[in-house]
Amino acid sequence: MKKTITISQLFPAEVSAWDEDEKERRAAAGREVLERIRRAGRNSSGTVRIPPGDYRFPGREGILLENLRDISLEAEGATFWFSSEVTAGVHFRNCRNVRLSGLALDMEELPFLQGTLLDVGDVRLVIRLEEYFVRRFHGQRDQDHFRLMFLDAAGEHEIDNLDFIVPRETLSFDAAGNLLVPVSEPVARHWRYQLRVPRPGDRIVLGMRHEGGMLLVDGCETMCFEAVTVYASPCFAFYESGHGGGGNTYRRCRLIRRPGTDRLLASAADCFHSMNQRRGPLIEQCEFSWAMDDLVNIHGYFHVAVEQLAEDELLIVTPFGTGLRPGTELTFFSAPYGREKFRAAVASRLEIAGSEQEGLRRVRELYGRRFGMVLQNFPGGSLCRIRFDRPLDTEPGDFACDYDSCGSGAVLRDNDLHDCHVRGILLKAADCRIENNRISRTALNGIILKPEFFWLEGPMPRNIVIQGNTLTDCAFGHTALAAILVMCGCCAPPADRITPVVNAENITISGNEIRNCNAGSGIAVFNSRHPRVSNNRIFHPFSNPAAIGRLDVSSRLDFSGKELSGEEISRLRESYSAILFLGSDAIECRHNSLTDPGRRCRMIVYAGPGCSGCGEQTDAAADRGL
Repeated sequence: MKKTITISQLFPAEVSAWDEDEKERRAAAGREVLERIRRAGRNSSGTVRIPPGDYRFPGREGILLENLRDISLEAEGATFWFSSEVTAGVHFRNCRNVRLSGLALDMEELPFLQGTLLDVGDVRLVIRLEEYFVRRFHGQRDQDHFRLMFLDAAGEHEIDNLDFIVPRETLSFDAAGNLLVPVSEPVARHWRYQLRVPRPGDRIVLGMRHEGGMLLVDGCETMCFEAVTVYASPCFAFYESGHGGGGNTYRRCRLIRRPGTDRLLASAADCFHSMNQRRGPLIEQCEFSWAMDDLVNIHGYFHVAVEQLAEDELLIVTPFGTGLRPGTELTFFSAPYGREKFRAAVASRLEIAGSEQEGLRRVRELYGRRFGMVLQNFPGGSLCRIRFDRPLDTEPGDFACDYDSCGSGAVLRDNDLHDCHVRGILLKAADCRIENNRISRTALNGIILKPEFFWLEGPMPRNIVIQGNTLTDCAFGHTALAAILVMCGCCAPPADRITPVVNAENITISGNEIRNCNAGSGIAVFNSRHPRVSNNRIFHPFSNPAAIGRLDVSSRLDFSGKELSGEEISRLRESYSAILFLGSDAIECRHNSLTDPGRRCRMIVYAGPGCSGCGEQTDAAADRGL
């Protein structure tokens, strides 16, 4: 029988040895497990014990479990194996109070390529791929792009953070069978400001991402996942969606590279992604690592008003379907800068059937025409006629958020988050706590509170506590601004500029320890009302001397009509502070310390343009903690 194309350094030896007959036996065992779980669900049985062993679930949807209630699935020692096209590994749909423990999830074909850099030039890379990955490249012809990630020669740490995405049609092989990857001028320029640029002998990963979730929790509530491990995922490793009640628990779960293998990556996308949940998750004692996107992203969506139909009625587009219902309170903001306008409650809703693509088209056209903004191509955008409990005054493009459908109340504590190609924790919600986590080696921010308007991901963060965390080597790429960042993210093009609009509220950042930040300040707080920053210990900010001249925050200002003096801009350009405030009101900042062996910081705290109410530690005479 023909054996699976693999190498022993990437898979357990027994899995590498499977022939077609053995694969079918494992698939039959998987079908039997699925039937046992479904039968237990129909009979309201309390516990299903899945024997240790390997089970196969081929196809796009591996295992679908619907409408389960009050049941426990114990799977210690069991591994579920999925094929390369999987978009939903273990898919819970409309379930409540289900506990899953001990299960491992893995893939028969890895969702990435990996190899070794032979040559690094200003116009191209030369990469030697292992034989298995050459075959993966040629076998996965529907993969139209690849995302690159660079690691040191031992494969232990990432060395560069720039989003380097190449279309398939630009790749080729030379006569020796090496992969040739073009390098654009911005990429080559970026490398000049990194502490450690790619060089021959380094390892490299090319991610092969597609949509979906390995553990997909769809329209569920009060679920409990304990000691669930994901070793490989082409999509979100843990994914909450479907306008669920939420309030799910993830305890001692892991996304890690499979031990005993030479794998360089675990997930080609986010590790944990939660959207549109009425209550946020509890994530505790988990280890999340080696993802090619964010380790944690919790959010809802902005709803866009495209037309005012009557004084109390709007035509609104809601991304990814709608969870709006009578009584839902929406907070409205003006476009494109996000200044809060008013709040109104939904009185009635009429969803226009078959309007998903039309809704998306109208929003993209509206923002392109009015503001020159290009939104991402999010799937679905339901058009709804919404009547409210009061008269409204809106302009086309104004947007609203629903704090009841964004994962509010999330708690992340006592987790180990490390080795991430983008951000550690990205939070867009309210009433959340981020406590006592260890976050290390993230290419961009370790913790960031920031809506992402080009995805329409919101809402504005409010009532968030960030306390007792240790961040080490976060923002090792020089473009991230800070290890902990609070920022609005809503502006006219170009994206990601800093505005004076205040729309985040009551952000507490206390008792954290931050060690090494190439990107600049340890903590940066923008666009916030009553932020409280206290008792943080910051060691070695601005730790990349090559990038010092590239960290001019003043070049990213968009104060739209608020002319800044040359003196203000000059002071901001030269501030180099461990803690930076911009566009914020009623600031409380006290008892923070700085250890700065490079003596690059001129002050502990700088409160720049658009700020008011900052008391202690705002001048260069403050205790530097040296």
